[in-house]
Amino acid sequence: MRLKTLLATAIAAAALPLAASAQASCQDDERLYAMGNFLEAQRNGTAEPLRLTAETYLNLTPRAREIIGDNLRLLDASCNVMQVVDGEPPAKVEMPFPVLYNAFESAVLRGDERTAKIVINGFRTGPVDSATFMGLLTTPSLDSGLMQRLATSAGINPHRGIGNNCRHETSYIMFADLFVRLGGTVEGYGVTPWFVSGSKPEVTSVGDNQLTREFSRLPNNCEVSKESVLAVATSAGAISIDVGNQGQRHWSNQGRRAVMGPYENWLEAGAPDDARPQSLFD
Repeated sequence: MRLKTLLATAIAAAALPLAASAQASCQDDERLYAMGNFLEAQRNGTAEPLRLTAETYLNLTPRAREIIGDNLRLLDASCNVMQVVDGEPPAKVEMPFPVLYNAFESAVLRGDERTAKIVINGFRTGPVDSATFMGLLTTPSLDSGLMQRLATSAGINPHRGIGNNCRHETSYIMFADLFVRLGGTVEGYGVTPWFVSGSKPEVTSVGDNQLTREFSRLPNNCEVSKESVLAVATSAGAISIDVGNQGQRHWSNQGRRAVMGPYENWLEAGAPDDARPQSLFD
């Protein structure tokens, strides 16, 4: 499960080098690796605040976080120093989404709700392009229990699987849901990005970087709904359109003949502008 998570979020990591490289240029306080000496200095009242990068801070163990407390100065992506109060920075620190997601998931897995809340309340992720966002339109896991725990800790409502053969109620979330929860947005190449649903359980990013993502089945023979994909894309700042019947995997033959030709022509032309057209087929 962890390997799958790291592989999936690596898609986003490739497109977010600036914040990561800036963090790498900041140096963690060497006293972090002599925590016993730091604890003794704290007891004596002589410990100067530790200076840690945001990434290191997010990966502290609960015991280390307890020892350090608020005797800490946090280095943001530009190496500016921020004081921590009650475990949180005074302003949200921008970090790459893979770093934030992995810290959040790790906290949820070990039942560390305090750290999970720090990730949600004290940090945010930066904008991504449409190709990176497409990589986030997948589920972190097929384990419904884990997805429910992630959703609950993040304060978001899970989606419900759909399909004629969907035998049991099946809930799911996507990386994109957590990306939006952490303040993430999707940007186009000078225009607002477009995401369009066609005749299959898939979504297409329309524009200079045109890509299509197909969605695999969920457990219990259920499917990801187009509504959930388009809704999260809209929440991220994109223009989203479903040119098919809501929630259906395929159209009738009559609907296919009436729509597919104009739809494919529109895809080839790219998004016409930032404003939603009155009709795709005008």
